[in-house]
Amino acid sequence: MQPLPNTTCPLCGGSNQCTPANTGRFDPECWCTKAAISPEALAKIPPELVNQACLCPRCAAGLPPVMPHSEL
Repeated sequence: MQPLPNTTCPLCGGSNQCTPANTGRFDPECWCTKAAISPEALAKIPPELVNQACLCPRCAAGLPPVMPHSEL
């Protein structure tokens, strides 16, 4: 069994920094195995994306996504 190659956060669309997804192997641990994940963040994941990809560290912590600055 191999990890899913999903490298984007299902909430913000940014990089989820998932080592198994990036390497295709489970032997390097993901950062999320030792992190506290916000229950509110988990509740926001669309049902079709549950267990399909890691959240990014920012979303997992329950912080709002970083919005890109608009060019003036």
